[in-house]
Amino acid sequence: MPATTRSKLLIISLALLGLAAGATTWRIYETRTSPVPEALIVLPEPRVIADFALTDQSGEPFSLDDFRGHWSLLFFGFTSCPDVCPNTLYQLTQAKTLMQKQANSGQVPRIYLVSVDPERDTPDKLAEYLHYFDPAITGLTGPDEQIKALAVQLGIAYFIEPHDDGNLQYNVDHSASLLLLDPAGQLFGVLPAPHEANRIANDVLTAIR
Repeated sequence: MPATTRSKLLIISLALLGLAAGATTWRIYETRTSPVPEALIVLPEPRVIADFALTDQSGEPFSLDDFRGHWSLLFFGFTSCPDVCPNTLYQLTQAKTLMQKQANSGQVPRIYLVSVDPERDTPDKLAEYLHYFDPAITGLTGPDEQIKALAVQLGIAYFIEPHDDGNLQYNVDHSASLLLLDPAGQLFGVLPAPHEANRIANDVLTAIR
């Protein structure tokens, strides 16, 4: 992804989340001596997410209710991504292993890949792709308008290169932030790229605890 494109996507993502208005105010904790995440941006109040209708890699319907009852880490990407997506998924799987060693199961978020390329990313393709990283990762796809609606709420920008119907050779650019959702299915925090397993694990567990 060209540097200029990455910069534009980052600016769009930050604008969607309102970070430019004062990201530092999001790091609010009860005392100055309490541990604070290194990179995770915690919202002062969790953001409510409107319902949506997607499909998981097993072909089952997936909605907002499926995010409730546990912590979640979301990443928006696509299976044809040459570098950012596979590296991020690898870091997420390593972070999950680290968190499992340091916390109880209720504090370890479930991991989700939301495809921004529904034309190529069918449920079967997502299942095959995620099997190489961690079969426990849930892949989500669905109508483009549903994916866009969810992405906008979470401050994720993406762009699919215009192409003719049936032409599956095209580029996709997207924001690479991780989104942390709380057990109520609300946006709790944002972890900007680049990602590293130790930092993901430490920041997420610090915020949850």
